[in-house]
Order: sequence, then C-alpha cells, then structure tokens
Amino acid sequence: MVEKSLYIRDICEGATIDSPFVLDSAELRDRRGGKYIMVTLSDCTGRLTCKVWGTQGSSPDEIEELYRMLRQGEVYRIRGFAKVFNGNCEINVNDGISHMAAPVPLSDVNVSDYVYAPVDRREIAARLQDAIASITDGGLQALVRAAFADTEGFYEVPAAKRKHHDYAGGLAEHTLETARIAVAIARSVARAGMNRDLLLAGGLLHDIGKAFCFERRGISFAARPEYDLIGHTTLGMNHLSRYRTSIDPAAFCHLLHIVQSHHGPYGEVLPQTPEAWAVHFADNASARIREVSDDIEQLAPGEGTWRGSRSGDPVYRFP
Repeated sequence: MVEKSLYIRDICEGATIDSPFVLDSAELRDRRGGKYIMVTLSDCTGRLTCKVWGTQGSSPDEIEELYRMLRQGEVYRIRGFAKVFNGNCEINVNDGISHMAAPVPLSDVNVSDYVYAPVDRREIAARLQDAIASITDGGLQALVRAAFADTEGFYEVPAAKRKHHDYAGGLAEHTLETARIAVAIARSVARAGMNRDLLLAGGLLHDIGKAFCFERRGISFAARPEYDLIGHTTLGMNHLSRYRTSIDPAAFCHLLHIVQSHHGPYGEVLPQTPEAWAVHFADNASARIREVSDDIEQLAPGEGTWRGSRSGDPVYRFP
C-alpha cells in the first residue's frame, strides 16, 4: 500500500513535493523553445495546478510522448516543488518527470484519500427531492420527478470540466443552488408575477443534460465527447422531450425555453420571459460565486490576486 502523507490543503510556497495525487486533466502547451504539460491534480482535500517542465535535456518530443501516456483519473507520484504564480500556489515538476511514466496501481492506494467531493451528496439529494415535492402542479411535478429518475449518475457527476462545481456531486449541488436562487429572485421581484412551479422546474432541469456528459474514469470523472460535440443543453432538451405529453403544450414549451436559454447572452436563444431570465441569473450566480469562493480559499487573509485560477478575475481575501 502506497502511503499518502502530504495533502493539497497543506501545500504552500517553497514546499518540496513527493506524494501521490490523482491526475484530473492534462493539456499539452507550447513554451519558448519547447513544450510543457499543464496538469490538474487532486486528492480528498482539493485541487491544484501542476506544470510538468521536465529537465533541461527533455526534448519537445519527449514531453509530448509523456503527455500521450498520461491517463486521466489515475494516481501518479508527483515529485517537484511548490511555487506561487500570479497569486496561486502550484507545483512544478522538473527531474521528477521520470516518476510520471506510469501510474500507481489503484490496488496500492486507499481510494478515500483521493476522491475530492466536498459536498454531502445524500443531503443534496434529499433537498432536491424536497424541492421537487414543493411543485404544486401535479403533472409538472411528475415530469420533473421522472426526468430525474431516468437520469443515471445525476447525483455523482461534476457540473463542469473545470471552473465551477467540478467535483463529484457538483452537478447536484449547483442544481440545488440554482433552483433556490431562482425562487428567491421571484420572491424578491414579486410584482413580476412569475410562475413559481415553472420557474422551479426550469431551475431543477436546466443542466440535466450534463449528467450525460461525464463518465467515470479511474478515480475521477472525465468528459465524454458529447460534452463538446453536442453540448449539455441539447442533450437535456432531447431527454426532456420524452415527457412532453405530461403537461400542457404551452407550459412544456415554456419549460423548454427556460432550459434552452439559461446561458443568457452567451447562448443560442436569449431568455424572453421573467422565469427564463431568473433561471439564467440564478445559474450564473451559483457558478460565479463558487469560482470566486474557491479562488479565495487559495489565498491567505489579506492577500489578493489579479487573476483567480477559476474566476479569471481579481479576487481578494479580507482578513
């Protein structure tokens, strides 16, 4: 059994790193005179960026060959040093590159040391079921309940490849947050007279297509080709079309509009009803606040950075 004594939450600038971590993603990038690999590592305490440079004698072809050998979701021994870059702590690997030629067998590790899932998935699932039960329209409630029941893995998969809620259970957590925020918007802007049932159903179903975008690979999850080739909104719309006879056609059309337009100005269809705009704003609020919150966790009190690794914008942690 390979012992794990160093966790991501304990890594700080200047630390010497020699410990196993899960490789969540890898991207081959160009640099002056060669190539390097941008890697995202994780364990049960969080995620961290790692840059694999190799030694002075590592050729671009050798770096690329290693990149093609890396397997997402596997555990690798990472040997290097920690350094703060643009306000974010990251690991740099030079001569330790030789240890990344092959993963550590999963039979030799305690999997619980490596699964990053900062949410209580059972609690999230219970709260989502409570939200579904609060839909007063019987047909619409039955539609939402059936759509969830027929979506395998919804409570397990992440909400995104990177950026926000990108961990096991992240999709369910983001969905619950979006639904709650949308209902709060309707309650606060009461004179808009929003249909709470349709609003809540749209918030609950807006990202259901993402459940079809991920598959388990090793310890973590990896995006399927459909994530980029088709997109989660289209997959969600196709899934929901199975239940079109459950409710009035006009109500079903409105529900699909909320789901189709939830990306707001960044999507193919703009929101055209108060309910659709509320779900868009709620979705954006959940995602953005999660990004900023995760960026702040990497900072010490009184520190800031001009570019958070998740938000991409300036963030500051007040003492």
